[in-house]
Amino acid sequence: MRVAAYTGGVMVPSARARVRQYIDPLGRLGIAVREYPLPWGNILPRRRSLHPVWMAATAVSRAGALACSWKADVTWISRQVLPAFVPLHVLAKRPIILDVDDAVWLNTGGHRARDLAQASDLVVCGNGFLADQFSQWNPNVTIIPTAVNTSWYRPNGTRPGDAGASVLGWTGTSGNFPFLYAIEGALLRVLQHHSRTKLLIVADRPPQFKLLPEFRVEFQRWTPPTELAAIARMSIGLMPLADNAWCNGKCSYKMLCYMAAGLPVVVTATGMNRELLAMGEVGLSAACEQEWVAALTALLDDEDLRHRMGAAGRAIVEERFSLHKLAQRYAGVFQSLCGELPRGSISSKSSLPAAMV
Repeated sequence: MRVAAYTGGVMVPSARARVRQYIDPLGRLGIAVREYPLPWGNILPRRRSLHPVWMAATAVSRAGALACSWKADVTWISRQVLPAFVPLHVLAKRPIILDVDDAVWLNTGGHRARDLAQASDLVVCGNGFLADQFSQWNPNVTIIPTAVNTSWYRPNGTRPGDAGASVLGWTGTSGNFPFLYAIEGALLRVLQHHSRTKLLIVADRPPQFKLLPEFRVEFQRWTPPTELAAIARMSIGLMPLADNAWCNGKCSYKMLCYMAAGLPVVVTATGMNRELLAMGEVGLSAACEQEWVAALTALLDDEDLRHRMGAAGRAIVEERFSLHKLAQRYAGVFQSLCGELPRGSISSKSSLPAAMV
């Protein structure tokens, strides 16, 4: 079976996590996936004068790539065909799978999400919140959470904090810095009371904190190898969010990565974060400055608690979110659409475990 996959670009997180990492395991299952990323990414240039040229060139490039879908058995679209402005999905061969891992209908031009969902044969959503929304536009929706390649993470049972020097870790894109800035006061209080603790940030550019001393913050520019090395140094994984529709649409990928590495987590209990916390004793939730301080202090002061939560998180990821297992779920989706399985066998939300719906 051949699948033509259309993503937002080489550096786009959803392209890496929900398409590219599946290419090898799906290949071993007899499904050949070829990715067609947008050549210049999915974000308009900062200079407005370049917008017309960028849009025209991107549309032409995407239209040419969509012609390749007619050589495949399934068209797999990650989030969007283009950033909102041209409905080029009409050029793609069916069956079409739309894969969504964010509340993309809230973006500028979000009506394209509805149009694309209605034109698709199946919508694959990363969590139940997204599935509820897209079910309004397409009755054929299934939930497949974002997978973690557990072979990349090797929990070793010890962390820097076990020797007294702890590392609070955060990894993500700079677009999510506002969530990190929102807990800066709590981080300052924790660092003031734990003199050997520091904050490690992995992102595409350095954060601009107003309160935290520079010498207590370490920055690593993101690349896949540096992120893995940085997570291996962390004692606790952080994932602050807001309680709004955009954050409810997030698929908790960074939280899952922390858990895969055997890290306890402190997170905002919104959306899928709340679901993961309910699966086991994997970490603590925090909603205000005092709760963040209390949660971080509790973990920093209790080595056994950190180890116990880290081990529980790793076990849950291996059982429910491993790349190997979820690749089989995607294979079933493709086979179903191509008639190799009964069409209704995996395309209903009711067929999924209760924790995933």
